[in-house]
Amino acid sequence: MSTPSPTTVRTTCPYCAVQCNFDLHLEGGLPVKVTPTKECPVARGTVCKKGLAALSDLRHPDRLSTPLLRKGGELVPVGWAEALAYVREALTPLLERDPGRVGVFGSGSLTNEKTYLLGKFARVALKTGNIDYNGRYCMASASTAMNRTVGYDRGLGFPLEDIGTSDLILLVGANVAETLPPIMQYLKAAKDRGGVIYAIDPRATTTTKVAGRGLNLRPGSDGVLALGLLRQMKLWGKIRPTAPAHGMAEVLAHADAYPPVRVAHECGVAEADFLTLARAYADATKPLILTGRGPEQSAQGTDTVQAFINLAFLTGHFGKPGGGYGTLTGQGNGQGGREHGQKNDQLPGARSLRDPRHRAEMAALWDVAPEELPQPGLSAQELLNACGQPTEQGGIEALIVLGSNPVVSAAGAGQVTERLRALKHLIVIDFLPSETAQLATLVLPGSMWCEEEGTTTNLEGRVQRRRRAMTAPGAAREDWRILCDLAAAVGRAQGFTYGSFRELQDEFFAATRGGKADYSGLSAERLDRASAQWPVRSADGPDTPHAYAPGYPTPGGLATLHVPDVRVHLPAPRALTLITGRLGNQYQSGTQSRRNPALKAEATAQLHPDTAAEYGLKAGDPVRLRTAHGEAVLPVALTPGIRPDTVFLPFHWPETANLLTDPETLDPHSRMPQFKGTALTLHPLGVAASLAGAPPALRAAAPL
Repeated sequence: MSTPSPTTVRTTCPYCAVQCNFDLHLEGGLPVKVTPTKECPVARGTVCKKGLAALSDLRHPDRLSTPLLRKGGELVPVGWAEALAYVREALTPLLERDPGRVGVFGSGSLTNEKTYLLGKFARVALKTGNIDYNGRYCMASASTAMNRTVGYDRGLGFPLEDIGTSDLILLVGANVAETLPPIMQYLKAAKDRGGVIYAIDPRATTTTKVAGRGLNLRPGSDGVLALGLLRQMKLWGKIRPTAPAHGMAEVLAHADAYPPVRVAHECGVAEADFLTLARAYADATKPLILTGRGPEQSAQGTDTVQAFINLAFLTGHFGKPGGGYGTLTGQGNGQGGREHGQKNDQLPGARSLRDPRHRAEMAALWDVAPEELPQPGLSAQELLNACGQPTEQGGIEALIVLGSNPVVSAAGAGQVTERLRALKHLIVIDFLPSETAQLATLVLPGSMWCEEEGTTTNLEGRVQRRRRAMTAPGAAREDWRILCDLAAAVGRAQGFTYGSFRELQDEFFAATRGGKADYSGLSAERLDRASAQWPVRSADGPDTPHAYAPGYPTPGGLATLHVPDVRVHLPAPRALTLITGRLGNQYQSGTQSRRNPALKAEATAQLHPDTAAEYGLKAGDPVRLRTAHGEAVLPVALTPGIRPDTVFLPFHWPETANLLTDPETLDPHSRMPQFKGTALTLHPLGVAASLAGAPPALRAAAPL
């Protein structure tokens, strides 16, 4: 890798899990231009619109640069001494009485080092088990299914370039063109070689247009589709297991109950279209299944992903170059963020907090007794639901949030907002005043992506350096330093007195040694030479581009296939179902992207023209949407490619999609909320009708 000039810093994009590299060109110590680099091992010289616009996020007028403490109902600027005194007075009595009354909520956008430190901070400084993060809303179901099957998960167990060698790609609920744009070059490479691509989704997306083939199945029926495909592979003699595994006979017998007529009925597709897809899969030599949030963000997400893993494994493609199964991680460090300790049941290196051996290993590193480490606490949605609840019901009294905006991103956002308001203490560490920060009792100004060192891990398990290019403004501090300040404030500074970031980073790499996600062979110097895909077990040893070859980190080295429990709830005639997702010009809860003038987008309710006509609606008309969990008012967008029984809402804005989603129904395995597949009703509003409850942007746009 060539060395950039002294006025140029090479780093990673702050947005999606592709983690493109680009050069920041500096003048007067401030970045003024972004240049993609052809030496990027994943994007190969491309950066999407969000990455190119990332400089607009820096020095934004809303940027937080001093602590804010709530006094008299208002957040007012204070110094760090007063802010940390508040932390000491607020948290110390709770920690002495019951550490479980304090919760920690992290983020898939944190570097690996911050992920590690946040988990250590919760369990060693606070001694609470109630830590989880917003990645629970992203990859949890696929991660759980992979772990249950082969003992660990790397979203893609192969390099991205392998996609280009596939001859059939099934994109299941994955709108790659808008959510992970740089990956489109690999899909194009597959098409150029004669490969066939199917976009399987309740709506025809931008990806569908590029793919060329689509299957608009009913929301929540993806698992039935996978079972039907497995049944056809069995019928046509295509069962050739990747390796010996537990549960194969039971899984194959269960698939017998899903003939084409049932699949067509429950998926809401033509039987002939299903059989065409099945034949394409049977005839392919390197079929690849890639799932996204579509099938995963539901109360049966783990079982749905399990059905696709079973299909890939039993047909002999799982773990093979160019074929098999993978899941497309969404958040910037979604992969690394779920490996190193901010999940409620996890320790660094993807160790289990429930495993006595793993607990002993981390306790020795952290110089505490194993029994001092708390047991797993509440998962993300359960943690938020417990906020402000009575103590006798296991309520959380104080919550620390780092780099996340659950007021927008959590299921049942209205209920979550009320729960956060009921907290005694809400401490938010962020760099912009998110909707969650605006509810806080204390806001601490943290660091942005180019103001800190660290590493991130992309969707193919590739670890790359994030380099510091500038300093945080005003009194803002690097996030890792703030966590150390908080530990000192509650009188537990031991283990949190790093002399430099490098000291923390070296401890992090060492902490992963012997874990499934082993980074111990990495260092800043090695990553300066080249990125590496984990596991990397020694400083002079190789990395692991292909992670899923047989001989798995399971008892006996065998995979375990599970019979999936997937059920399609067929709606009544003319009933509507809500699905949610992302837009190409926005990102996650929108804290950054909604403020970026280069990333224009509108929150709308996407309806099929026939559905709109049935309700007397035309494009731009306001409509009230109601579910059992809340309501929202949005303008209508006519979308011919969506199923007539489906409504799509983007989730980047407050007062929109997640006001309507279910905060109580969780996947029994992954604890993923039911984001997709909520029953919905429409209530048209005339132009002159009241827009009470509408987002401010819609109220402002309404004609007088």
